[in-house]
Amino acid sequence: MKRRRKSRRGAWIDFFLIGSIITLTTIIITISITDQFKFQKPTVSATTTEYPSDISSLIEEKESQFPKIRIISESSVNHFIPYSLEYPKTSFDQVNDQINQYIKDAKQVYTKTLNQKIKESKIKSIGDLTITTEIYEFKDKYYSVVLKKQLSYNKVSYKETFKTIVFNKDNGEIIESNTLFSHNIGHLNLLARYLSSELKKVYGNQVINEKLDEVLSPNWEHFNRFAAANDSIIFYFNQGELALEDAGAAKISVPISFLNPILASDFQSNETSAVTILSPKKKVALTFDDGPHSKVTMQILDTLDKYGAKATFFMLGKQVEKNKNIANEVLNRGHEIGNHTYNHPVLTKQSTSQVIWQVDHTSQIIYDVTGEYPTVFRPPYGASNQTVKSLVDIPVVLWTIDTYDWKYRDSNKILPFVQANLHDGAIILMHDIHQSTADGLDSVLAYLQEQGYECVTVSELLTETN
Repeated sequence: MKRRRKSRRGAWIDFFLIGSIITLTTIIITISITDQFKFQKPTVSATTTEYPSDISSLIEEKESQFPKIRIISESSVNHFIPYSLEYPKTSFDQVNDQINQYIKDAKQVYTKTLNQKIKESKIKSIGDLTITTEIYEFKDKYYSVVLKKQLSYNKVSYKETFKTIVFNKDNGEIIESNTLFSHNIGHLNLLARYLSSELKKVYGNQVINEKLDEVLSPNWEHFNRFAAANDSIIFYFNQGELALEDAGAAKISVPISFLNPILASDFQSNETSAVTILSPKKKVALTFDDGPHSKVTMQILDTLDKYGAKATFFMLGKQVEKNKNIANEVLNRGHEIGNHTYNHPVLTKQSTSQVIWQVDHTSQIIYDVTGEYPTVFRPPYGASNQTVKSLVDIPVVLWTIDTYDWKYRDSNKILPFVQANLHDGAIILMHDIHQSTADGLDSVLAYLQEQGYECVTVSELLTETN
């Protein structure tokens, strides 16, 4: 009996020990696996979110329509870093070196930016890079290669930029802007002024004047992005380079016959043009009286920007006091401010002291608000005499074309008065206090542009005519 109990007790002890060992083993294995996963998580995350800087590509090569130029097509095999690149391969090392370096830099910047966005957002980011090629042949002697790059991240932050190379198809000599314009800085200044005017027409009020002035400053390197086509020189400007990002990229195509006088002989056209870049341009001065107005003046400024036109605003002192921000905006957009007295009296009926007060007080108000004194003066109603003129120490300016916008208040009647009386050197009278004037200005500017007129300030017009 005792022996049987002892045997049962031993079996229970053995069972308990075996169960304990199994339980402890399970716990140890579980802890070990858990710790392994803890250590492995960062590694898994890193390998799935950061992209390598060196990406494998599928590359194809084919003939082009141009002798000695082949087209390379390259595409990424990594679907997280898609790109599609098309670029030429020539028979000249110096040309290929520039192209290959551009492609290499584009891929590296693209991948680096993509990885930076991953680090910032902690999530996978998908980009898109496309480079396409356009080739022009000029005079059976030169090739122009235009590489257009389009870049975006997660289908936003779209950007379009250009790279151009012009080279001699026989020896590979690369042609830059200084060669194109005979190393003449005077020619470059003429080109810069012309392109500035054209770009303002393209971008309108989206142009950023500070950027425009910087990009078009007379430096040869600023004008190396061009192509020589059949009958024109095409200049390329990157998105965001001189206007708001939303305005996009721009290209200005200039007829070679127009540029003939400033081009190197090898690039000149056999065709002649009655109007060239050296031709004196017909000019008019648009003037606006009685403002600034809180609404109408701003609309007029936007329309002027649309056409790259400049104007002179003859302001009343009392209006400047009420609309200080508008007065500053006129100056900031590159227009001229003139003095039109404080409250629009007939000066020929005022005493000497009253005339002096009307003029000097208004000039001081304009200076206090804008930091600039007015540069020209217009008497209200055009009423002036020798006494009035002797009391004003800045040029007194009237007009040669009255649009009668003050009389009819009809936007459709402004243009006919301009058309009937238009001439080179005209000074056109309008008022920036009438909504009808703002509404009718677009048609006036479109007509002036069509007729080859440049809209300048009164002071610029007077300087050229005197």
